[in-house]
Amino acid sequence: MTLYTIVPEDIIFPHHHERTANLIEMIYNGVHVMVEHDGGRSFRIDRIVSTDPADFMNANIHPGAVINVFEQINGQ
Repeated sequence: MTLYTIVPEDIIFPHHHERTANLIEMIYNGVHVMVEHDGGRSFRIDRIVSTDPADFMNANIHPGAVINVFEQINGQ
């Protein structure tokens, strides 16, 4: 969507900045994703940031999926 306006973005999309403030960018299994920390040792995938259509077809990586990146780091 393209929106041409002189109105500041935070007035048009007031909650957009609050929502994206707690998101973290990371590479998970070779896919660039935005995640939100759920607390403890897990993260929830918020969105996939990729131009490769195959990344969107991966059944294990989708918005809403809960991942444990600490297992991947520790090799467990």
